[in-house]
Amino acid sequence: MIAFGIQLSIDANCNGVIVFEAKTNDLEQHYIRDFGARPVASLYPDGPKTFMIADQAAKDIFSSYLF
Repeated sequence: MIAFGIQLSIDANCNGVIVFEAKTNDLEQHYIRDFGARPVASLYPDGPKTFMIADQAAKDIFSSYLF
């Protein structure tokens, strides 16, 4: 799913940058560890944490799953 989001970002001329929310603490750690996600400011302080995948991490995911 993340790889397809990166593809949509590339198609929209956004250089593969995606922003998403992690629903659980386990998913947060998975996104950081396995996909190189970085935390970014959240819209809702008490809501789910927001992450971004960009640059080399996005290219690596795209290459691994879609290319």
